[in-house]
Amino acid sequence: MALNALTKFRDAITGRGAKASQAASPDLSSSAPRDVFVAAAAALGGEARVLELGTKQSIEGRPTHSMHLFPHVPRSNYVMADVDTGADLHALPQDWAGRFDALVAVAVFEHLERPWIAAKEVARVLKPCGFAYVSTHQTFPLHGYPSDFFRFSKEALALIFKDAGLHVAEVGYEHRAKITAPNEFIPLSYQDEWNASFPSYMVVNLLAAKRG
Repeated sequence: MALNALTKFRDAITGRGAKASQAASPDLSSSAPRDVFVAAAAALGGEARVLELGTKQSIEGRPTHSMHLFPHVPRSNYVMADVDTGADLHALPQDWAGRFDALVAVAVFEHLERPWIAAKEVARVLKPCGFAYVSTHQTFPLHGYPSDFFRFSKEALALIFKDAGLHVAEVGYEHRAKITAPNEFIPLSYQDEWNASFPSYMVVNLLAAKRG
């Protein structure tokens, strides 16, 4: 940001803080998407098929799958896409259409070049009445595995799945965070009020279903 633009921005923030205190924003954290997903996963029977994306370990020895949440689904019916098949979420195999009762993608969508295309692929491979659970970031440091492309508000994440034809049952944030900005960008004296008024969250979760 050019120096004069940075100065104007800082002066505007400081002036607003001096004139009137901003009302603190309520905490919008909600565990509903995750809670409903966990209950739905536990209810699936042994005949169900599950597809999970993003299970390749970025740190060796650290489990990255959610198979334990599906206690009745055998390993033979649980496909870990990047481990078992190396599938690309932008173009999943054509013969997977309508195959899966559930799809899980945790810490995946921020790494996709075109997540709106991936959302359509999610819809395509789900069975009617199947569900997808997606957990990604609203605020998070850059972390490339191998690349880092997006952050999502809950409205943005819901939109790409609605546009893909899915019913968004639950969407919400978790883990409210605090941003510490350089003093020349946001005055240190204003940062507590700024964080209280304009919240950030580490995670945004979504549960969507394919209509029967």
